[in-house]
Amino acid sequence: MNLLQRRALISVAVTVGAVLALAVLAGQYVVRTHLWGLERLEEIEPRYARLLGLRDAGAQLEESLKQARAALPRLGHTADRDAAQVGNDLQQLARRALQTAGLSVTSSQVLPPRGEAGFERIGVTLQAEGALSGVQVALAALQAETPRIAFDSLLLQSTGRFAEDGSPVVSCRLTVAVLRLQS
Repeated sequence: MNLLQRRALISVAVTVGAVLALAVLAGQYVVRTHLWGLERLEEIEPRYARLLGLRDAGAQLEESLKQARAALPRLGHTADRDAAQVGNDLQQLARRALQTAGLSVTSSQVLPPRGEAGFERIGVTLQAEGALSGVQVALAALQAETPRIAFDSLLLQSTGRFAEDGSPVVSCRLTVAVLRLQS
């Protein structure tokens, strides 16, 4: 084998080696990209399944949304009503319920609205005095109101006196609230 043949053989071997090295690098790139794609698919698959589930449950969701919107007037006030007016109405309603039950209201105050998950919670604090049976009647009357009235707190203290029906006279501090949809 002469020098020229050797150089040609080395040249061919180097060229084949370089082509093989490029093929190996290209193969590695393809395998790495494929594995990255599989990882991305594994990440995306649960999201995609949730979206398909939402699409398939679209009619049910629409029906539930209609029911929720229909229930809103029973559970809270709409956003078109002013928060101050809702507070004043709640104050008058609570005072009337306590007075109708035979309690004497000594004070009442509308509390500032508090934000709560898309709603404003509008509260009223009332102080009254009267027979324990009257407190029970007033609480039952307030509970039956629509939109729903929530009882945030109730503090009863005995005054040491008794009413005409024999039930103890208590001092009552009551905080009630209603929800109003935020605008």
